[in-house]
Amino acid sequence: MKGALFLNGEPPTAEALKKVLSERKNGSVSAVYCTDGAYSYVKDVFLPDVVVGDFDSLNRDEVGDCVECVSFPTDKNFTDGYLAVKIMAERGFAEIDIFGGYGGRPDMAESNYLLLVLAEQCGVRARLCGVLNAYLVSGYFSLRLKKGALFSVVPFTDSVHILYMKGLKYALSDYTMSKTAWVAKDDYVMGVSNASVGESVELAVDGGTALVFVQE
Repeated sequence: MKGALFLNGEPPTAEALKKVLSERKNGSVSAVYCTDGAYSYVKDVFLPDVVVGDFDSLNRDEVGDCVECVSFPTDKNFTDGYLAVKIMAERGFAEIDIFGGYGGRPDMAESNYLLLVLAEQCGVRARLCGVLNAYLVSGYFSLRLKKGALFSVVPFTDSVHILYMKGLKYALSDYTMSKTAWVAKDDYVMGVSNASVGESVELAVDGGTALVFVQE
């Protein structure tokens, strides 16, 4: 079961919202969740199925009766997005597309990458969707892409060992990337702004965890 989750960061494009609406209608997306701050832009296109949050940025009375509201106290240890992912995992979603995770407050945007970790630890496949989609990779990863699509790999944990890359203009094998060590070395490879050369790419990480950003 696949779900879509909208956060209160930079709103997705109108095309992205319409695509989710279409997927909701054809059943490929089973339900749409949003945090309370995201409700204001989602409702302009369609009503979500569930709104999650402390309702500090939305009056609950503004939400229609047909929309489920899951409320939490304002004083809490987790973001609304974190709580929404937990709820979706507990309700049996196996896959979540997360929108609105970029932009907005930089601290919130940075913390949204942890939602990918949370999803993984809950047994859920997730990606952050935007101009570039973000995936968390700690093993084998493959994706079908159009030729010339942007593909970047950056370390999420301090050290990431790239076993191999395939289908990319600049391929790496048996290479260790780091967030802190060796960065100033002349032979350090940052891993950004690579590009696909065919219709699919492969990446194998056998140590640490990488963030993969893709133009899909």
